[in-house]
Amino acid sequence: MVVFTVVCARTVGFSFSGLIEDLGRSNPVAQGLLEISWGEMFSERSRRAFLETLQMAVLGTTAGAAVSLPIALWSTEVGNPYRIPRILLRSFNNVVRAIPDLLWAGLFVLGVGIGALPGLLALFFFSMAVIVKLTADTLDGIDMGPIEAAKASGASHTQMLRTAVVPQILPAYSSYVLYDFELNLRASAVLGLVGAGGIGQRLDFFRNRGDWGKLWGLVLMFFLVVVVVEWLSVRIRRRLV
Repeated sequence: MVVFTVVCARTVGFSFSGLIEDLGRSNPVAQGLLEISWGEMFSERSRRAFLETLQMAVLGTTAGAAVSLPIALWSTEVGNPYRIPRILLRSFNNVVRAIPDLLWAGLFVLGVGIGALPGLLALFFFSMAVIVKLTADTLDGIDMGPIEAAKASGASHTQMLRTAVVPQILPAYSSYVLYDFELNLRASAVLGLVGAGGIGQRLDFFRNRGDWGKLWGLVLMFFLVVVVVEWLSVRIRRRLV
């Protein structure tokens, strides 16, 4: 592993001497930390951009969560007795999950133009893929006792899913949705760099202008919000699971 790491470092041209030399140079990005524009954190445009980011994360997570539960059920043997449809759904979800959210956003920007809509669509596909994967894995390990009891009592397939399957996975599913919201909130800031709206687009604006003080002000505001959201999410998920 050490040899492989050294080979990779040489391949990409990495050297500690070059790193130390670069650290010794004057860096306008680092100097921006000493000149943070605190007013930019509370400006009208920044508030609107952050609100758009929050809306993208909420709507993307909600839409993805709404379709992910039935897809997860249909892609497992517990919810779908037919093998071919299960394989097709699993394969489709694997393809969607293999495409990074940033690439999804870039594709949708080309298709529908810049703004919040391509970011929302990218987060929807990202959420669906993540939640389906986690929920399907949970479904594969549930207790079969309640399912067999429901079948023995004459319950239909839909009734069996509603009474014996969904209640078992609901706490974990809710936890996955909250976790995905955390991911989407962070990802939505990056999606703006390709024109997908939100605070990332404002960060890109200041980056192109070289206005590092205002950029760091926005980064700090976003960091504080993410920390608070993650703290709340962790506490809620602990109660659910």
